[in-house]
Amino acid sequence: MQKRVAVAMSGGVDSSVTAALLKRKGYDVIGITMRLWDGEAAEKSADDAKAVADILGIPHDTLDFSDTFRRDVIEYFIDAYGRGKTPNPCVACNRCVKFGRLWEEARRRGADLLATGHYARTAYDAERGVYTLLRGSDRRKDQSYVLYQLTQDLLPHVLFPMADFEKSDTRAMAQEWGLPVFNKPDSQDICFIPDNDYKGFLRRERAGMFKAGNFVDADGRVIGRHEGIPAYTIGQRRGLNLGGPGGPYYVTALDVARNQVVVGSNDDLFSSEVRAEGVSWVEGEPEGRFRALGKIRYAAKESPCTVQLEEHGRICVTFDQPQRAVTAGQALVLYDAETGDRVLGGGIIM
Repeated sequence: MQKRVAVAMSGGVDSSVTAALLKRKGYDVIGITMRLWDGEAAEKSADDAKAVADILGIPHDTLDFSDTFRRDVIEYFIDAYGRGKTPNPCVACNRCVKFGRLWEEARRRGADLLATGHYARTAYDAERGVYTLLRGSDRRKDQSYVLYQLTQDLLPHVLFPMADFEKSDTRAMAQEWGLPVFNKPDSQDICFIPDNDYKGFLRRERAGMFKAGNFVDADGRVIGRHEGIPAYTIGQRRGLNLGGPGGPYYVTALDVARNQVVVGSNDDLFSSEVRAEGVSWVEGEPEGRFRALGKIRYAAKESPCTVQLEEHGRICVTFDQPQRAVTAGQALVLYDAETGDRVLGGGIIM
């Protein structure tokens, strides 16, 4: 009997080729597009996904998840900035929407599996009896970082068909198979902010967040005025408009309680110890202290570290080499120390 697989079809080239590959492999494929927000771009994406589904001859539904997305992703994003953090909305979306509500809807439609266009791999380790989450073959497109919250409950039901392909291969296959999205540009970092102007978005959503205050140095000396804490992130240099002696200045801390943005030199941005909360483990919680490779943001290079478990779902990670601009709200993701391919788990930097 054919296994039914639901494909999360965004209207982009990766998810379109995902659906095509699975159809060619003999799966009973259904396409589901999540309507996450209103607007022309969202409508176009849904139309593109439906056009691909029609070409492939598979059933397709567009489901309105805008309420879930608003509550669990957009509000989370806004609230985090209000608390002086720099969130990664993709992490929240994967947890609550793609591998949360979407998987529930897929099962209601009789799906045994859920497939996405993520560049990551899964494998079953028979010796240890666990499913593993691995980096994608194309390290430039690897998306395992934003999938660290997948657990043993879900991994047996997840497919990532794009894992072994280069992005150029994906576009070539889409063109060969007559999929009209073959040359569609990659999506931007934050899907619900099409112009990438996150400050403008925050001002429209919650203007009261932006309260002018002081730039101060590490000793508390006032050296200028800022436009509001949500306008800044750790490591930022541009847009501070701070001149005079002591520069160039970088944002080194955000003090929400005092409404102060602390600035300093580039050297002040480096730290070895990082704490994270809300920790999730892919293969089950490890014991005691262990070695790993840690990654403090999506674009960062992983680095050797020692991990110590703490109470209340927290970890303390000590890097061998100090990390630059460790930022609260970003995910700290851990990979195995031996190969750097296996995702062990991660949490949100405190």
